[in-house]
Amino acid sequence: MRTSDVVVLGGGGFIGRMTVDRLLESGYSVKVVSRQPAALGHAAPGLSFAPGNVSDPEAMKRAIAGARAVVHMTTGGGSSWADFERDFCEGAKNVAAACLEHGVGRLVYASSIAALYLGAKNQVSERDGLDPKPEGRGHYARAKIAAEGILQSLHRSHGLPLVIVRPGVVMGRGGMLSHSGVGLWACDTQCIGWGRGNTPLPFVLVQDVAQALAAAVDTPGIEGMSFNLAGDVYLTAREFVSLLAKRSNRRFRFYPQSLFKLQLIEIAKWTLKVAARKQNNPFPSFRDLKSRALRSELDCSAAKQMLGWKPNGDLDVFLEEAIDSHLTPIPAGDLRLLAQLPVS
Repeated sequence: MRTSDVVVLGGGGFIGRMTVDRLLESGYSVKVVSRQPAALGHAAPGLSFAPGNVSDPEAMKRAIAGARAVVHMTTGGGSSWADFERDFCEGAKNVAAACLEHGVGRLVYASSIAALYLGAKNQVSERDGLDPKPEGRGHYARAKIAAEGILQSLHRSHGLPLVIVRPGVVMGRGGMLSHSGVGLWACDTQCIGWGRGNTPLPFVLVQDVAQALAAAVDTPGIEGMSFNLAGDVYLTAREFVSLLAKRSNRRFRFYPQSLFKLQLIEIAKWTLKVAARKQNNPFPSFRDLKSRALRSELDCSAAKQMLGWKPNGDLDVFLEEAIDSHLTPIPAGDLRLLAQLPVS
């Protein structure tokens, strides 16, 4: 007996909650599997919860048994590469093994554009593949690259019915304003750019990512494919922070910064940790820093053509969801309504 149509691993997160809602609206029954299922959300028809950790192979077998499809959205990590290897790589193996054992019809893996190298001024499509130098990337990007490689290998060797989706800089209700894709936030209102901040960023609304993930569950003939997801609103980091200041009437500032200077700062921090004999202290990756600048343009035509994906392209809608949804209305008489604050 099928326990659910779709099992969503990590469905209590920012993107996960929206994806679960989208699947329920599409008529699927959904089981959300998480380390703390009781804290994930409200009850709804067709929705169930179960405890489970992707690092536990037996728990994955129990959770996935009977499912038509699995959406793998869990994250993890820690202070060492071993932590990331456990949560991302071993987790991917355990989920894939359970899917193969139970004959699941589709495994949708939510990866990230961090698995790509986006530090060059060019266009990047799925045909360009993953960053060919994962050893030069930070733990998170390296783990995503490794997990994708494991799953793709099992697709080729064992017929794992795999689809990979790579969201860009995801914004929207339930997320955060100070997204690290925009820059390094020294505090809530001060953003240090990954470079000059003049390149349009691959922003995408969370509901559009959920739309693509739900489509990836049942679109036929896409096994083995991967899809990059960036929306059709093109704002630079400078423009985003400027609009954030204008719409919030707060002193948000964007400070462009040289990547070389940022790297020198990271090396100085690394040197201090070496002197203090701190464990798990890898040398700072300049390649990872360059990729964080997101200078490449993402080609998302495959998702639009194959998944029928239609991301938002309306600037007003984007600003309402990405910024306004996080703002508390300013009460009457507040001095911010009277002052004309300078905007960066």
